[in-house]
Amino acid sequence: CPQVLKHRNNMENFLLAAFSFLTFLALSFFLFFRKTSNKAAQAFLNRQRVSVPLIDKVAVSHDTRRFRFGLPAGKCLGLPVGQHITVYAPNKGGCVQGQWNGKDDPEAGEEEVQRKYTPTSSNEDLGFFELVIKVYAAGVKTQFPDGGKMSQYLESLKVGVDSIDMAGPFGRVAYRGQGQFDLLGKPLPPKTHVGLLAGGTGLTPMLQVISSALKNPQDSTRLSLIYANQTQDDILLRDHLETLAAKHPHQFSLHFTLDTPPANWSYSSGFITQEMIKDYLPPPGENTVVLMCGPPPMVKFACQANLDALGYAKVDQLTF
Repeated sequence: CPQVLKHRNNMENFLLAAFSFLTFLALSFFLFFRKTSNKAAQAFLNRQRVSVPLIDKVAVSHDTRRFRFGLPAGKCLGLPVGQHITVYAPNKGGCVQGQWNGKDDPEAGEEEVQRKYTPTSSNEDLGFFELVIKVYAAGVKTQFPDGGKMSQYLESLKVGVDSIDMAGPFGRVAYRGQGQFDLLGKPLPPKTHVGLLAGGTGLTPMLQVISSALKNPQDSTRLSLIYANQTQDDILLRDHLETLAAKHPHQFSLHFTLDTPPANWSYSSGFITQEMIKDYLPPPGENTVVLMCGPPPMVKFACQANLDALGYAKVDQLTF
């Protein structure tokens, strides 16, 4: 019967529309609830020294580890983007008394040492945070017979058994999103293009800024990174960086430079130069800011000196 068939079609269309509407409402409610839940999550950090357990450890490469530390259920770390925590460890002596890696040890006689780290996780991660750390083992390189104090200590920790002492948040620079930075707690004029100069483990605060901007659909800030290392094996999270660059080609650009590049290396070699900065970073101007993090000599001579020579204003050069 045509009328019955028409009635049935109308009913099916109505049910389909109702189902689609309810699905939309459910999805919207879920996304809203997740967003507001993360906003409401209590921050764990309060600048006091606390102990956190090691709950997982993953080998990212032959000498790099991803350490996951536990937080109370439902809590986020509460670290502003670009800032860091301080980790404490028992001190140890070197192969030669009073020295470490062939030089006078300024920490000799101290009961413990401390190092600054920027997590690779974010405040959206509840119940844990992660550190990606390169382990400098003793005896691997002749110029570093003692290796790294903190990285070897972390490598020695046992999952589910050991904990670390840490405190935070600390840091001069924080990213608030949409091109807005704070310096020592005071807001700076917003920028549309951010240049980033990183060396070695100085990548981690840069990665916080990059990840924060790229995962926010309302943040159109452009980001250009030059990442310097000694060898190809020293590049932290290369696959992750290249994936981000491929996924966001109009917002994030990536360039590497190595002191000792392999054959057929398609990026730059040597220290960061004025030519690299001109080619791969935004030009100086009121809409540009350049972030720097790495070994002090690199920041002073390869970054700041070259930025000065190219006309970047001092107020637009920020070091972590």
